[in-house]
Amino acid sequence: MAAVDSVLGGMSAATITYLPGAGSSRQIEAQIAYLGPQPMDGLRGGSRPQFDILVRNDATTGISAKELDTARDKVQIALRRGRSVRTVRLCAIIKQDKAMLRLRAW
Repeated sequence: MAAVDSVLGGMSAATITYLPGAGSSRQIEAQIAYLGPQPMDGLRGGSRPQFDILVRNDATTGISAKELDTARDKVQIALRRGRSVRTVRLCAIIKQDKAMLRLRAW
């Protein structure tokens, strides 16, 4: 777990609020990749900001893959660095292992 701490302990790590569909919200550390506006399926010319979020795969200090509900879970993050916080939906697990989850959000 020292590797996880070094990844999330860096200067670019952010504290975000995880809002599970069921249960209490909690503050967690995350690395956020701002992917910029991405096309929306079924809406010609439409776009929305998308993010890849790297968190601990842990139900206490991060988000557990077992608890994740992509239909209801959300996080509060800044849509751009230094901007006001918005609520976005966690849509998919991009990659996972015992220590970390990479999630797609919009």
